[in-house]
Amino acid sequence: MVSLRPLVDRRGLDAGFAWLATAVLVACSGRFLTLGELDWAAFVAIVVGVAVVPPVLERDPAVTMPSELLVLVVIPVVVRAAAVVSVATPFFVLAGLSLLVVVLLDSYTSFTVTPRFAVVFVVLTTMAFASVWTVGSWVSDALFGTNILPGETELMWDLVAATVTGILAGVVFELYFRISDRVTRLDEPAVGTAETEHDGESTADVVDLPGDRSHHRTAVRAMRAILALIAVAGLLQANIGLVVNGGLTLLITFVPAALRREYDYPMDLGLTLWVTVAVFLHAVGALGPYRSVEFYDTITHTLSATLLAGIGFAVARAVELHSRSVDFDSTFRSVFVVVFVLAAGVVWEILEFASGGVASIVGGDAVLAQYGTGDIVHDLAFNTVGAIVVAVLSTGRFEAVAQSLAGQVDVLVRGGE
Repeated sequence: MVSLRPLVDRRGLDAGFAWLATAVLVACSGRFLTLGELDWAAFVAIVVGVAVVPPVLERDPAVTMPSELLVLVVIPVVVRAAAVVSVATPFFVLAGLSLLVVVLLDSYTSFTVTPRFAVVFVVLTTMAFASVWTVGSWVSDALFGTNILPGETELMWDLVAATVTGILAGVVFELYFRISDRVTRLDEPAVGTAETEHDGESTADVVDLPGDRSHHRTAVRAMRAILALIAVAGLLQANIGLVVNGGLTLLITFVPAALRREYDYPMDLGLTLWVTVAVFLHAVGALGPYRSVEFYDTITHTLSATLLAGIGFAVARAVELHSRSVDFDSTFRSVFVVVFVLAAGVVWEILEFASGGVASIVGGDAVLAQYGTGDIVHDLAFNTVGAIVVAVLSTGRFEAVAQSLAGQVDVLVRGGE
Protein backbone atom coordinates (compact mmCIF):
# COMPACT_ATOMS: atom_id res chain seq x y z
CA MET A 1 0.00 0.00 0.00
CA VAL A 2 1.05 3.60 -0.58
CA SER A 3 0.67 6.17 2.17
CA LEU A 4 1.65 9.80 2.50
CA ARG A 5 1.34 9.52 6.28
CA PRO A 6 5.12 9.11 6.83
CA LEU A 7 5.56 12.63 5.47
CA VAL A 8 4.30 13.96 8.81
CA ASP A 9 6.12 11.49 11.04
CA ARG A 10 8.13 12.75 14.00
CA ARG A 11 11.49 14.12 12.85
CA GLY A 12 13.48 16.49 15.05
CA LEU A 13 15.73 18.37 12.61
CA ASP A 14 13.13 18.47 9.87
CA ALA A 15 10.60 19.79 12.38
CA GLY A 16 12.96 22.66 13.19
CA PHE A 17 13.13 23.69 9.55
CA ALA A 18 9.36 23.27 9.25
CA TRP A 19 8.75 25.61 12.17
CA LEU A 20 11.21 28.11 10.70
CA ALA A 21 9.31 28.04 7.41
CA THR A 22 6.04 28.48 9.30
CA ALA A 23 7.47 31.47 11.17
CA VAL A 24 8.46 33.06 7.86
CA LEU A 25 4.91 32.56 6.60
CA VAL A 26 3.51 34.23 9.73
CA ALA A 27 5.87 37.17 9.25
CA CYS A 28 4.86 37.50 5.61
CA SER A 29 1.19 37.43 6.54
CA GLY A 30 1.85 40.26 8.98
CA ARG A 31 3.67 42.24 6.31
CA PHE A 32 0.76 41.86 3.93
CA LEU A 33 -1.51 43.22 6.65
CA THR A 34 0.67 46.31 7.08
CA LEU A 35 0.65 46.81 3.31
CA GLY A 36 -3.14 46.62 3.25
CA GLU A 37 -3.14 43.50 1.09
CA LEU A 38 -5.80 41.67 3.04
CA ASP A 39 -6.33 39.00 0.39
CA TRP A 40 -2.69 37.91 0.55
CA ALA A 41 -2.65 38.14 4.35
CA ALA A 42 -5.65 35.80 4.53
CA PHE A 43 -4.21 33.51 1.84
CA VAL A 44 -0.94 33.03 3.72
CA ALA A 45 -2.79 32.68 7.04
CA ILE A 46 -4.65 29.71 5.54
CA VAL A 47 -1.31 28.13 4.61
CA VAL A 48 -0.10 28.65 8.18
CA GLY A 49 -3.30 27.08 9.50
CA VAL A 50 -2.76 23.97 7.38
CA ALA A 51 0.92 23.80 8.36
CA VAL A 52 0.20 23.67 12.10
CA VAL A 53 -2.53 21.01 11.95
CA PRO A 54 -0.19 17.98 12.44
CA PRO A 55 1.54 19.26 15.61
CA VAL A 56 -1.80 20.38 17.03
CA LEU A 57 -3.51 17.04 16.36
CA GLU A 58 -0.53 15.03 17.58
CA ARG A 59 0.19 17.40 20.47
CA ASP A 60 3.83 17.07 19.53
CA PRO A 61 5.82 19.98 18.01
CA ALA A 62 8.19 17.48 16.38
CA VAL A 63 5.40 16.17 14.13
CA THR A 64 5.11 18.64 11.27
CA MET A 65 4.46 18.97 7.59
CA PRO A 66 7.57 18.13 5.52
CA SER A 67 9.88 21.14 5.70
CA GLU A 68 10.81 20.82 2.03
CA LEU A 69 7.16 21.16 0.98
CA LEU A 70 6.70 24.16 3.25
CA VAL A 71 9.81 25.77 1.76
CA LEU A 72 8.33 25.34 -1.72
CA VAL A 73 5.35 27.38 -0.52
CA VAL A 74 7.47 29.93 1.35
CA ILE A 75 9.55 30.88 -1.70
CA PRO A 76 6.72 32.43 -3.78
CA VAL A 77 5.21 34.00 -0.64
CA VAL A 78 8.52 35.72 0.19
CA VAL A 79 8.86 36.83 -3.42
CA ARG A 80 5.41 38.42 -3.24
CA ALA A 81 6.08 39.97 0.18
CA ALA A 82 9.21 41.58 -1.26
CA ALA A 83 6.91 43.39 -3.70
CA VAL A 84 8.11 41.35 -6.66
CA VAL A 85 4.79 40.97 -8.42
CA SER A 86 4.31 38.05 -10.78
CA VAL A 87 1.10 36.73 -12.24
CA ALA A 88 2.28 33.19 -11.47
CA THR A 89 3.04 33.78 -7.77
CA PRO A 90 -0.43 33.07 -6.31
CA PHE A 91 -0.74 29.94 -8.42
CA PHE A 92 2.56 28.56 -7.12
CA VAL A 93 1.36 29.19 -3.57
CA LEU A 94 -1.98 27.55 -4.29
CA ALA A 95 -0.29 24.50 -5.82
CA GLY A 96 1.79 24.06 -2.67
CA LEU A 97 -1.23 24.59 -0.45
CA SER A 98 -3.21 22.02 -2.42
CA LEU A 99 -0.51 19.42 -1.93
CA LEU A 100 -0.29 20.16 1.80
CA VAL A 101 -4.06 19.67 2.08
CA VAL A 102 -3.85 16.34 0.23
CA VAL A 103 -1.07 15.17 2.57
CA LEU A 104 -3.16 16.25 5.54
CA LEU A 105 -6.27 14.41 4.33
CA ASP A 106 -4.29 11.27 3.53
CA SER A 107 -2.66 11.34 6.97
CA TYR A 108 -5.64 12.06 9.20
CA THR A 109 -8.79 10.91 7.39
CA SER A 110 -10.05 7.83 5.58
CA PHE A 111 -9.09 9.54 2.31
CA THR A 112 -6.09 7.81 0.74
CA VAL A 113 -4.30 8.63 -2.48
CA THR A 114 -1.15 7.73 -4.39
CA PRO A 115 1.60 10.31 -5.00
CA ARG A 116 0.85 10.48 -8.73
CA PHE A 117 -2.84 11.16 -8.24
CA ALA A 118 -1.95 13.78 -5.62
CA VAL A 119 0.15 15.51 -8.28
CA VAL A 120 -2.66 15.31 -10.85
CA PHE A 121 -5.10 16.78 -8.34
CA VAL A 122 -2.70 19.64 -7.56
CA VAL A 123 -2.37 20.52 -11.25
CA LEU A 124 -6.14 20.46 -11.78
CA THR A 125 -6.79 22.46 -8.61
CA THR A 126 -4.35 25.18 -9.65
CA MET A 127 -6.12 25.55 -12.99
CA ALA A 128 -9.55 25.40 -11.37
CA PHE A 129 -8.52 28.17 -8.97
CA ALA A 130 -7.81 30.40 -11.96
CA SER A 131 -11.37 29.80 -13.13
CA VAL A 132 -12.82 30.59 -9.70
CA TRP A 133 -10.65 33.71 -9.43
CA THR A 134 -11.84 34.92 -12.83
CA VAL A 135 -15.53 34.52 -12.02
CA GLY A 136 -15.06 35.90 -8.50
CA SER A 137 -13.25 38.97 -9.83
CA TRP A 138 -16.08 39.63 -12.28
CA VAL A 139 -18.67 39.34 -9.50
CA SER A 140 -16.67 41.71 -7.30
CA ASP A 141 -16.36 44.25 -10.10
CA ALA A 142 -20.09 44.02 -10.87
CA LEU A 143 -21.38 44.18 -7.29
CA PHE A 144 -18.82 46.29 -5.45
CA GLY A 145 -17.38 48.50 -8.16
CA THR A 146 -13.86 47.10 -7.92
CA ASN A 147 -11.55 46.94 -10.92
CA ILE A 148 -9.90 43.55 -10.50
CA LEU A 149 -10.66 41.74 -13.73
CA PRO A 150 -8.18 42.67 -16.48
CA GLY A 151 -8.87 42.97 -20.19
CA GLU A 152 -9.44 39.97 -22.41
CA THR A 153 -5.85 39.43 -23.55
CA GLU A 154 -4.35 39.95 -20.10
CA LEU A 155 -6.96 37.66 -18.57
CA MET A 156 -6.14 34.92 -21.04
CA TRP A 157 -2.42 35.20 -20.30
CA ASP A 158 -3.32 34.88 -16.61
CA LEU A 159 -5.11 31.61 -17.39
CA VAL A 160 -2.13 30.44 -19.43
CA ALA A 161 0.17 31.34 -16.53
CA ALA A 162 -2.01 29.38 -14.11
CA THR A 163 -1.93 26.33 -16.36
CA VAL A 164 1.84 26.45 -16.90
CA THR A 165 2.40 27.06 -13.18
CA GLY A 166 0.23 24.10 -12.24
CA ILE A 167 2.10 21.83 -14.63
CA LEU A 168 5.52 23.04 -13.42
CA ALA A 169 4.47 22.56 -9.80
CA GLY A 170 3.22 19.10 -10.69
CA VAL A 171 6.59 18.20 -12.21
CA VAL A 172 8.41 19.43 -9.10
CA PHE A 173 6.12 17.48 -6.77
CA GLU A 174 6.41 14.36 -8.93
CA LEU A 175 10.21 14.55 -8.68
CA TYR A 176 9.93 15.11 -4.94
CA PHE A 177 7.85 11.99 -4.46
CA ARG A 178 10.26 9.99 -6.60
CA ILE A 179 13.35 10.90 -4.57
CA SER A 180 11.72 11.12 -1.14
CA ASP A 181 12.43 8.31 1.30
CA ARG A 182 9.38 9.26 3.35
CA VAL A 183 6.63 7.78 1.17
CA THR A 184 5.54 4.21 1.83
CA ARG A 185 5.89 2.22 -1.38
CA LEU A 186 3.62 -0.34 -2.95
CA ASP A 187 4.73 -3.88 -2.25
CA GLU A 188 2.90 -5.09 -5.34
CA PRO A 189 0.54 -3.77 -7.99
CA ALA A 190 -3.03 -3.45 -6.88
CA VAL A 191 -5.00 -3.21 -10.07
CA GLY A 192 -8.75 -3.57 -10.21
CA THR A 193 -8.98 -4.85 -6.65
CA ALA A 194 -11.62 -2.52 -5.33
CA GLU A 195 -15.18 -3.63 -4.98
CA THR A 196 -17.63 -2.64 -7.69
CA GLU A 197 -20.11 -1.04 -5.35
CA HIS A 198 -19.25 1.89 -3.14
CA ASP A 199 -21.25 4.11 -0.85
CA GLY A 200 -24.43 2.55 -2.15
CA GLU A 201 -24.08 4.12 -5.56
CA SER A 202 -25.81 2.58 -8.51
CA THR A 203 -23.71 0.63 -10.94
CA ALA A 204 -26.26 1.30 -13.67
CA ASP A 205 -25.08 3.59 -16.39
CA VAL A 206 -28.29 4.08 -18.29
CA VAL A 207 -29.34 7.61 -19.17
CA ASP A 208 -33.13 7.60 -18.89
CA LEU A 209 -34.66 9.95 -21.44
CA PRO A 210 -38.29 10.54 -22.41
CA GLY A 211 -39.54 9.03 -25.64
CA ASP A 212 -39.02 5.83 -27.55
CA ARG A 213 -35.53 4.49 -28.28
CA SER A 214 -36.29 4.60 -32.00
CA HIS A 215 -36.98 8.32 -31.66
CA HIS A 216 -33.64 8.76 -29.90
CA ARG A 217 -31.90 6.91 -32.73
CA THR A 218 -33.63 9.05 -35.33
CA ALA A 219 -32.65 12.23 -33.51
CA VAL A 220 -29.01 11.16 -33.37
CA ARG A 221 -28.97 10.35 -37.09
CA ALA A 222 -30.66 13.63 -37.99
CA MET A 223 -28.12 15.66 -36.03
CA ARG A 224 -25.26 13.70 -37.59
CA ALA A 225 -26.66 14.46 -41.05
CA ILE A 226 -26.79 18.18 -40.27
CA LEU A 227 -23.23 18.10 -38.93
CA ALA A 228 -22.12 16.41 -42.14
CA LEU A 229 -23.84 19.13 -44.18
CA ILE A 230 -22.05 21.81 -42.14
CA ALA A 231 -18.71 20.13 -42.85
CA VAL A 232 -19.48 19.83 -46.57
CA ALA A 233 -20.56 23.47 -46.73
CA GLY A 234 -17.28 24.40 -45.09
CA LEU A 235 -15.34 22.45 -47.71
CA LEU A 236 -17.24 24.09 -50.58
CA GLN A 237 -16.64 27.54 -49.10
CA ALA A 238 -13.03 26.77 -48.08
CA ASN A 239 -14.06 27.71 -44.53
CA ILE A 240 -11.80 25.84 -42.11
CA GLY A 241 -13.92 26.87 -39.14
CA LEU A 242 -17.02 25.21 -40.54
CA VAL A 243 -15.08 22.11 -41.57
CA VAL A 244 -13.69 21.66 -38.07
CA ASN A 245 -16.90 22.55 -36.25
CA GLY A 246 -18.93 20.22 -38.45
CA GLY A 247 -16.50 17.40 -39.20
CA LEU A 248 -14.79 17.08 -35.84
CA THR A 249 -18.03 17.20 -33.89
CA LEU A 250 -19.51 14.61 -36.26
CA LEU A 251 -16.62 12.26 -35.44
CA ILE A 252 -17.15 12.86 -31.71
CA THR A 253 -20.73 11.60 -31.98
CA PHE A 254 -19.37 8.19 -33.02
CA VAL A 255 -16.99 7.90 -30.04
CA PRO A 256 -19.49 6.17 -27.68
CA ALA A 257 -20.27 3.52 -30.32
CA ALA A 258 -16.56 3.02 -31.06
CA LEU A 259 -15.76 2.56 -27.37
CA ARG A 260 -18.61 0.10 -27.01
CA ARG A 261 -17.54 -1.90 -30.06
CA GLU A 262 -13.75 -1.89 -29.57
CA TYR A 263 -13.45 -2.03 -25.78
CA ASP A 264 -16.89 -3.20 -24.66
CA TYR A 265 -17.36 -0.01 -22.65
CA PRO A 266 -21.00 0.44 -21.57
CA MET A 267 -22.19 3.38 -23.68
CA ASP A 268 -25.97 3.26 -24.00
CA LEU A 269 -28.08 5.12 -26.56
CA GLY A 270 -29.05 7.78 -24.04
CA LEU A 271 -25.40 8.66 -23.45
CA THR A 272 -24.81 8.76 -27.21
CA LEU A 273 -27.73 11.18 -27.58
CA TRP A 274 -26.35 13.28 -24.72
CA VAL A 275 -22.96 13.57 -26.47
CA THR A 276 -24.54 14.24 -29.86
CA VAL A 277 -26.81 17.04 -28.61
CA ALA A 278 -23.89 18.74 -26.84
CA VAL A 279 -21.57 18.81 -29.86
CA PHE A 280 -24.44 19.51 -32.29
CA LEU A 281 -25.47 22.65 -30.42
CA HIS A 282 -21.86 23.82 -30.42
CA ALA A 283 -21.45 23.30 -34.17
CA VAL A 284 -24.74 25.06 -34.96
CA GLY A 285 -23.79 27.90 -32.63
CA ALA A 286 -20.70 28.58 -34.71
CA LEU A 287 -23.02 29.42 -37.63
CA GLY A 288 -24.36 32.47 -35.81
CA PRO A 289 -26.49 31.67 -32.75
CA TYR A 290 -23.52 32.21 -30.42
CA ARG A 291 -23.63 35.89 -31.43
CA SER A 292 -27.32 36.42 -32.14
CA VAL A 293 -29.27 34.23 -29.72
CA GLU A 294 -29.31 35.26 -26.09
CA PHE A 295 -28.53 32.45 -23.62
CA TYR A 296 -27.48 30.08 -26.44
CA ASP A 297 -23.93 30.05 -25.07
CA THR A 298 -25.32 29.35 -21.61
CA ILE A 299 -27.12 26.24 -22.81
CA THR A 300 -24.20 24.82 -24.78
CA HIS A 301 -21.60 25.34 -22.08
CA THR A 302 -23.81 23.98 -19.32
CA LEU A 303 -24.64 20.89 -21.36
CA SER A 304 -21.00 20.34 -22.35
CA ALA A 305 -19.97 20.76 -18.73
CA THR A 306 -22.35 17.98 -17.67
CA LEU A 307 -20.53 15.61 -20.03
CA LEU A 308 -17.13 16.72 -18.76
CA ALA A 309 -18.38 16.24 -15.22
CA GLY A 310 -19.35 12.67 -16.06
CA ILE A 311 -15.89 12.07 -17.48
CA GLY A 312 -14.33 13.56 -14.36
CA PHE A 313 -16.35 11.26 -12.13
CA ALA A 314 -15.51 8.23 -14.26
CA VAL A 315 -11.79 9.05 -14.05
CA ALA A 316 -11.80 9.53 -10.27
CA ARG A 317 -13.90 6.43 -9.67
CA ALA A 318 -11.76 4.37 -12.07
CA VAL A 319 -8.62 5.41 -10.18
CA GLU A 320 -10.29 4.33 -6.95
CA LEU A 321 -11.31 0.97 -8.41
CA HIS A 322 -7.86 0.51 -9.93
CA SER A 323 -5.86 0.45 -6.70
CA ARG A 324 -6.25 -0.51 -3.06
CA SER A 325 -4.08 2.52 -2.28
CA VAL A 326 -6.83 4.94 -3.28
CA ASP A 327 -10.03 5.55 -1.37
CA PHE A 328 -12.33 8.53 -1.83
CA ASP A 329 -15.62 9.33 -0.19
CA SER A 330 -18.58 10.69 -2.11
CA THR A 331 -17.76 14.26 -1.07
CA PHE A 332 -14.29 14.14 -2.58
CA ARG A 333 -15.62 12.60 -5.77
CA SER A 334 -18.05 15.49 -6.11
CA VAL A 335 -15.27 18.00 -5.43
CA PHE A 336 -13.06 16.30 -8.02
CA VAL A 337 -15.86 16.46 -10.59
CA VAL A 338 -16.16 20.24 -10.16
CA VAL A 339 -12.37 20.76 -10.14
CA PHE A 340 -12.01 18.62 -13.26
CA VAL A 341 -14.64 20.61 -15.17
CA LEU A 342 -13.24 23.98 -14.07
CA ALA A 343 -9.76 22.93 -15.20
CA ALA A 344 -11.13 21.62 -18.51
CA GLY A 345 -12.93 24.94 -18.97
CA VAL A 346 -9.63 26.78 -18.60
CA VAL A 347 -8.06 24.50 -21.22
CA TRP A 348 -10.97 25.23 -23.58
CA GLU A 349 -10.57 28.99 -23.17
CA ILE A 350 -6.84 28.67 -23.87
CA LEU A 351 -7.62 26.70 -27.03
CA GLU A 352 -9.99 29.46 -28.15
CA PHE A 353 -7.33 32.07 -27.35
CA ALA A 354 -4.71 30.12 -29.30
CA SER A 355 -7.12 29.69 -32.20
CA GLY A 356 -7.59 33.45 -32.37
CA GLY A 357 -3.83 33.97 -32.26
CA VAL A 358 -3.25 31.54 -35.11
CA ALA A 359 -6.01 33.19 -37.17
CA SER A 360 -4.45 36.62 -36.66
CA ILE A 361 -1.14 35.29 -38.01
CA VAL A 362 -2.27 33.19 -40.96
CA GLY A 363 -5.46 35.09 -41.74
CA GLY A 364 -9.07 33.97 -41.88
CA ASP A 365 -11.58 33.34 -39.12
CA ALA A 366 -10.67 31.59 -35.90
CA VAL A 367 -11.86 28.00 -35.68
CA LEU A 368 -12.77 28.61 -32.05
CA ALA A 369 -13.89 32.14 -31.26
CA GLN A 370 -13.96 34.26 -28.12
CA TYR A 371 -16.27 37.25 -27.80
CA GLY A 372 -14.62 39.30 -25.07
CA THR A 373 -14.02 39.12 -21.34
CA GLY A 374 -17.71 38.71 -20.58
CA ASP A 375 -17.86 35.65 -22.82
CA ILE A 376 -14.91 34.05 -21.01
CA VAL A 377 -16.42 34.67 -17.57
CA HIS A 378 -19.82 33.48 -18.76
CA ASP A 379 -18.35 30.24 -20.10
CA LEU A 380 -16.43 29.50 -16.90
CA ALA A 381 -19.44 30.30 -14.71
CA PHE A 382 -21.84 27.99 -16.51
CA ASN A 383 -19.22 25.26 -16.72
CA THR A 384 -19.42 25.35 -12.94
CA VAL A 385 -23.21 25.09 -13.01
CA GLY A 386 -23.11 21.99 -15.22
CA ALA A 387 -20.44 20.41 -13.04
CA ILE A 388 -22.41 20.96 -9.85
CA VAL A 389 -25.59 19.53 -11.37
CA VAL A 390 -23.84 16.28 -12.27
CA ALA A 391 -21.80 16.16 -9.05
CA VAL A 392 -24.97 16.41 -6.97
CA LEU A 393 -27.47 14.45 -9.05
CA SER A 394 -26.02 12.21 -11.73
CA THR A 395 -22.58 10.73 -11.01
CA GLY A 396 -24.08 7.26 -10.60
CA ARG A 397 -24.92 7.23 -14.31
CA PHE A 398 -21.20 6.97 -15.09
CA GLU A 399 -20.40 4.18 -12.61
CA ALA A 400 -20.27 1.43 -15.22
CA VAL A 401 -18.00 3.53 -17.44
CA ALA A 402 -15.69 4.00 -14.46
CA GLN A 403 -15.56 0.25 -13.87
CA SER A 404 -14.62 -0.30 -17.51
CA LEU A 405 -11.87 2.33 -17.30
CA ALA A 406 -10.40 0.93 -14.08
CA GLY A 407 -7.74 -1.06 -15.88
CA GLN A 408 -6.69 1.88 -18.07
CA VAL A 409 -5.70 4.54 -15.53
CA ASP A 410 -2.37 3.21 -14.28
CA VAL A 411 -0.61 6.38 -15.44
CA LEU A 412 -2.70 8.40 -12.95
CA VAL A 413 -1.95 6.07 -10.04
CA ARG A 414 1.55 4.68 -9.96
CA GLY A 415 3.79 7.73 -10.11
CA GLY A 416 6.28 8.33 -7.33
CA GLU A 417 6.14 4.76 -6.11
